[in-house]
Amino acid sequence: MDVALNSEQLSLRDTVRDILRTECPSDAARQAMTDPERWRALWKTVVDLGWTDLAQTGDYGPVELAVVLEECGAAIAPIPLLSSVGLAAGALRGTELDAVLDDIAGGAVATLAVHAKGSRLPGAPMTLRRGRLRGRAVGVPDLSRAELLVTLARPDTDPNGTVVAVARCDDGVTVIAGESTDPAHPLADVEVDTEPVAAAPVEIDTALTSPLVAAAADLVGVAGAALQRSVEHAKTRRQFGTPIGAFQGIKHALADNYVGLERARSLTYAAAARLHDPTTAPADAWTSAALAKAAAGDAAVNCARTAVQVHGALGQTWEHDAHLYVRHAWQAAAMLGDSRALYHEVGRRFAGNAK
Repeated sequence: MDVALNSEQLSLRDTVRDILRTECPSDAARQAMTDPERWRALWKTVVDLGWTDLAQTGDYGPVELAVVLEECGAAIAPIPLLSSVGLAAGALRGTELDAVLDDIAGGAVATLAVHAKGSRLPGAPMTLRRGRLRGRAVGVPDLSRAELLVTLARPDTDPNGTVVAVARCDDGVTVIAGESTDPAHPLADVEVDTEPVAAAPVEIDTALTSPLVAAAADLVGVAGAALQRSVEHAKTRRQFGTPIGAFQGIKHALADNYVGLERARSLTYAAAARLHDPTTAPADAWTSAALAKAAAGDAAVNCARTAVQVHGALGQTWEHDAHLYVRHAWQAAAMLGDSRALYHEVGRRFAGNAK
């Protein structure tokens, strides 16, 4: 499978990168950690530029969405584009809930609640009984900013089935705020007892495949940006009259980071391409997405951690950007399943099919 970007996708990447360089300097994420309204101005720009249109299946597909999310991850942009267009809209694709996708494409902030308390992997934390959606989910990204909550639920009409349900974040949706590793993308728990505005049957793996790819693309962006910052510093910072990048301890760490990054990027774009391929079996699409997310989580955490080490004492300061990448990487790597849990689940399914 050819996972290289074509000329139009490269042009899209460059355009998004240029816009974020102007509209979203790294200080925006730092400001958003203490100012809960800092994201709104940038979000308006993103909506006006039409990036939220990626929620719909039109001229652009999963690969183009991955391109945009990777650049947003690299810029550590404090906006709910991943939670809205990548996670919430991703879970709705393939259903008949076009009206909800239209709302998200128009700029309505949405998020995805799929983690039950104590579970490392996503699932269906809610129930839908007699037309009422009930349950609790933890670690919901950008919930305090959201207008729409998308979740998975077990319906009373089919206890073994799954539905994707959409609720408005008003009466019956209680936000339980908590501390976030990355306050620029606040997490919260949610308790739900309300009538959903829309619901549709889904296969749980199919509903989670697109969100996994989206989360992987964001993490690839974080990893790439952190690694680039490390390499640039290693080339210019000198010790004993020599650039520190010449020392084996740093050189080998950066090389390992590069291998991990390129593996994650290849897996992510291969998984995105498979989403657009109608011949790909749903189980194979989920496996590709899960492996991409696991690899991207490892790459982002490793690259961010190495960035702190390469920058030394400078990387420990609030004023430097290193901690912004670490915070984002740690939090996003746990989203939709950490790498160890995802690898274990892929292996479990493979072993089960081999019997």
